[in-house]
Amino acid sequence: MDLANACASGCGDGCASSRTESGSGMWPASSPPSPSSTVSTVIVKGTKVCNAGCTYCSTPPEDAQKWSQDDFEAIFSKLAPLLTEQCILIWHGGEPMLMGPDFYRRAFDFARKIKPEIRFSLQSNLLGYESRTWRGVFEDVFKGSVSTSYDPDEKNRLLRGNAGLYAKVFFDRLEAVLADGFHPKVISTFDEESVHLADSMYERALAAKDRHFNLRLNYRYPAGRAGGRGELLAPRSYGDMLVRIYDRWISDVPPFVVTPLDEMLKKSITIESHRCPWTRECGGRVLSVEPDGGVFNCADFADLGDPAHRFGSIWTDDAAALMGSPAAKAVRRRRVDLPRECQACRHFERCEGGCVRDAVLYGKGMGGKFHYCESWLMVFDRIAETVADGRADGAVRMYGGGPDGLRASMGAQAGGWRGA
Repeated sequence: MDLANACASGCGDGCASSRTESGSGMWPASSPPSPSSTVSTVIVKGTKVCNAGCTYCSTPPEDAQKWSQDDFEAIFSKLAPLLTEQCILIWHGGEPMLMGPDFYRRAFDFARKIKPEIRFSLQSNLLGYESRTWRGVFEDVFKGSVSTSYDPDEKNRLLRGNAGLYAKVFFDRLEAVLADGFHPKVISTFDEESVHLADSMYERALAAKDRHFNLRLNYRYPAGRAGGRGELLAPRSYGDMLVRIYDRWISDVPPFVVTPLDEMLKKSITIESHRCPWTRECGGRVLSVEPDGGVFNCADFADLGDPAHRFGSIWTDDAAALMGSPAAKAVRRRRVDLPRECQACRHFERCEGGCVRDAVLYGKGMGGKFHYCESWLMVFDRIAETVADGRADGAVRMYGGGPDGLRASMGAQAGGWRGA
């Protein structure tokens, strides 16, 4: 399964990676990380084996390696000292369902013996879902925290080399998941040719009513099999699409969320803080473990294929060595190593400079500017405008906010921006 393009930058759902769909992706502010328990999200790839073949897969299968139960127990035991009590493990791949339902039951039972409040989440293409074998695992292990992937252009996600077959099987399986009472998040990625199809995904979710699924609308980016293709979706095009869908979403106030819009709204009205990718403090809060035991800040960094971003190996390095590695220190420097333009921006407290991995991906370096800055500016501006004039009242209430007070404070901020 294509991980990087499933994530917020283009997981998710995630998760992913770090920008994952299924999990919270959020952590509390605290002192700088040490080898103590600061990691609240771990993206785990037990395999890169996949039952699909996507043309832009960012993490294509390298071999048939899969973790055994013993492998997981050894890995988790080494990770445990780094993890917060309510840490979430987000299972990616490859296709994680190929590990089998019993693997996850045993893994969850083992992890809870060490961290009783730990949570598991799943990013899967769902092609292997059968109610009789997986429903209980989705309920008992993942607690319904599941995300999946589908692109409405139906060109790039292939099953046995056939895009039409992928779409048919996917919707059959999605329908089974919905019939079992789950509401997964469906992640769609877009390029310049397909970005207009985002509305069709919104309309499909809206038409589902009680059996709805949630949405994530991501930009597609050049990693893995799409490496070297350059920018696949212009920031202005992505921003126009997000603003258009946002206006529909706050007007309809449907029972489903549309990410990244929901998370950007919550960040704007201070319901959340430090949510990937709108944070400069992911270093030391998130980790990713590859099938071979390689440890990175997140799965998106792993997908770059650059050993300079590797913290070390879970098999040979202890916690202090991993968190004290040059790669780990480089990510943590993002807290202070940001472009002056970002630090002076009207939305810096909301965006915090965007995703450091994407700054690297587009050639701007660890301290560089986030490539989709223009997109985020467009959305944050529209959020401020609609909170201030009351159009977003329904969405604000949905998240427990008080529209009246927010209208006044956001209006004052927006007035200051216009007057500056």
